[in-house]
Amino acid sequence: MKLQNIILLAVLVVLSGCKKPSEQEEGQTAIKDEIQALENRYAKAVSSKVLDSIMPYYADDAVSYDSEAKPLSGKKSIRASINNKSSAYPESEQMTFTVTEVFPSSDAEQVVEIGHYQVKDSKGIAYGSGNYFALFEKRDGKYVCIRDIQTPDTPRKVAVK
Repeated sequence: MKLQNIILLAVLVVLSGCKKPSEQEEGQTAIKDEIQALENRYAKAVSSKVLDSIMPYYADDAVSYDSEAKPLSGKKSIRASINNKSSAYPESEQMTFTVTEVFPSSDAEQVVEIGHYQVKDSKGIAYGSGNYFALFEKRDGKYVCIRDIQTPDTPRKVAVK
């Protein structure tokens, strides 16, 4: 009888340690997956330099902050900047964006994302990386970026005079 009680107690202890994810955790994981999918499409579009594929990432009234320039307001300014910067990158460049954390509002209408980006050459050798924050807002049932800021891991070197 004592052995049965010990086995039953052991089973109960093991089962009590098996915690199911809460609805909130599951919802946050789904949002993180959705934002990562947006970042993957954005990276593919940036790497292919197809501006029309890049721009759906941004809301019409988005503001983009770059560590090396003044803030860009609106899709038109962001598009011009991306077009200008992408012309300097090699055709074989590949960018990746990795979502590290998401912080959705209580109603999930807005999400703050923290992530890391990396730029690789045609041989897969990383030659640039950095971190970013993005604020997404759900519009017409889809998340769009309304604010973003990025900074490279290695600051641009300034010539000493």
